[in-house]
Amino acid sequence: MSKFMQALDIGKLWRFRYLLLLLVWRDVKSRYKQALFGFTWAILTPTFQALVFWLVFGALFKIPTGKVPYLPLVFSGFIFWNFFSQSVSSATLSITGNSNLVTKIAFPKEILILSSILGRIPDLVASLAVLIIILAFYHIGLSVHILWVIPILIIEMVMALAVGMFLASINVYFRDITAVVPILLMAWLFLTPVIYPLESIPQQYQLYAKLNPMTGILEGLRNAVLIGAPPERISMLLSITTTFIFVVFSYLLFKKLEKGFSDVV
Repeated sequence: MSKFMQALDIGKLWRFRYLLLLLVWRDVKSRYKQALFGFTWAILTPTFQALVFWLVFGALFKIPTGKVPYLPLVFSGFIFWNFFSQSVSSATLSITGNSNLVTKIAFPKEILILSSILGRIPDLVASLAVLIIILAFYHIGLSVHILWVIPILIIEMVMALAVGMFLASINVYFRDITAVVPILLMAWLFLTPVIYPLESIPQQYQLYAKLNPMTGILEGLRNAVLIGAPPERISMLLSITTTFIFVVFSYLLFKKLEKGFSDVV
């Protein structure tokens, strides 16, 4: 922990806050500049995903989802999962994709990881607007517990930061990581209650599912949005603990490998 505190220089990160904002704006602008439908893809992607799984698992196989209809359950799962997975995917390429900055400018390289995550927030906000429309269609109201979304999203961002730093630092030296990440994220998707509720997992296996940090995060977000309840304590505590341990490990690894970035990229 002492090594982590020594490596973490908040003051230095703050001095480069304008560079961070510039990188975020560049990321958002470049992502949709050449796209025919532009920013609309931020809404279309989770919508198409949710509709496909709704047709298969909701309409055809009729997976039991309790009081919450399947469409809002799977759509909410996808928008929060996509925010995480797309952040991780972008972060993985953030060092190798900015070789001109890494080799020519002295700045905290973790800013590149952070900008990849913050650049996905506009997509999430747009998708949340569609989710609210879906909730209104199903007559699902929002409660004061919706405020839980903010701290839980921060935890999700920290988790994405941890995974992103880990993968980005390794990707500098082993470029095969780029091909492996989509496979890992796909496997992680199916191991996380995104397209199904946690309750559908047999009771004897639920503890193992809760060891997945994204389980507590997604279930907490769904509780706040769909059923107007606070996050389940054990799941959330496990997610916070796992996220904290991984972000410390990833940051120390990132700072150690950072010394050779400019020589390799």
